[in-house]
Amino acid sequence: MEIWYFETSAVNLFVQGLSVESALATKHLQLNKGRDWRLSPVTLWEVLMTSDKTRREEILYFCQHLFSGELLPSPAELIISYIKQGMPKVERIRNLKSSSIIAEVWKGLVSDRSKTFDLDHAELRRKAKLTQSFTKSIHELIKHGDLVIGSDKEFSGLDGSLSNLVRELPFIKSGEPTTNDQFLSYKVALYYILIILCAEADIDNEPIKNYWKEIGIDSTIERIMYVIKEVPTLVHRGPFCIMAYMTISQASGKYPRGVWLDSLHSLYIPYVDHIFTTDGHFQGLRDVIPEALLQQKIHHMDDIELSYLPINQFGVDKT
Repeated sequence: MEIWYFETSAVNLFVQGLSVESALATKHLQLNKGRDWRLSPVTLWEVLMTSDKTRREEILYFCQHLFSGELLPSPAELIISYIKQGMPKVERIRNLKSSSIIAEVWKGLVSDRSKTFDLDHAELRRKAKLTQSFTKSIHELIKHGDLVIGSDKEFSGLDGSLSNLVRELPFIKSGEPTTNDQFLSYKVALYYILIILCAEADIDNEPIKNYWKEIGIDSTIERIMYVIKEVPTLVHRGPFCIMAYMTISQASGKYPRGVWLDSLHSLYIPYVDHIFTTDGHFQGLRDVIPEALLQQKIHHMDDIELSYLPINQFGVDKT
């Protein structure tokens, strides 16, 4: 069955244009056509950050009718699985279902649509805002220069700037030719690695905690040095690489507040059959991704012709 992924802006478009009954009928129709319409934890996090409670519940209730009860893996789940596979150019086929707490809750909400999320909304927004603040730093880095990560003595004499950390990557030290654009993408990818993988700055960081527990490294700085020495491939291949492309593609203008979430959404592109959005930033990403196969997976809703079938309350064609 094909997996069709809907970024939050596309979800909002459907909420505006379809009734709940139509949503349920659409779900049945698409399943019959072999299309599993999925959300991710990122989509739900973004919906749950909606400050208007009535609007938030309206979107969630609609999603309970339109989308699968299975969530795609969280970013952390995708990242850790990719590392454990040895960071291949092409990953082995695997079960794209999240086992996170939010995924288990979501499965229950789709099974029983009378339920909704019971959460501390203020705490969720606080965590999200803290995480999003990191991307403002990287936006400034891209536009104006470098970013100093730290000058702690635990760096063992290394200059703690991001550029110098990139220069410590084994393939860079060995003299591999690198263009300015490549070097910039390495810096951005490494920054995301430092924030998400080394500092665990993600809403769902349990897989990352377990990863470092298995390796036996607690210190953030020791984790940084481990990444540089043991898994440098992460800066030019895999999830962090496509996040870097998304971030860089948005760096030419004013700082876009949604770049963090856009970048998290973008890392699903290699894993799904199609991704749907109304966000023009994904069109920008489509223009800069070098792989044609990935470009073809990105669909802007303006380019799609939607057809509507008459249905009754049972989701059955009236005609």
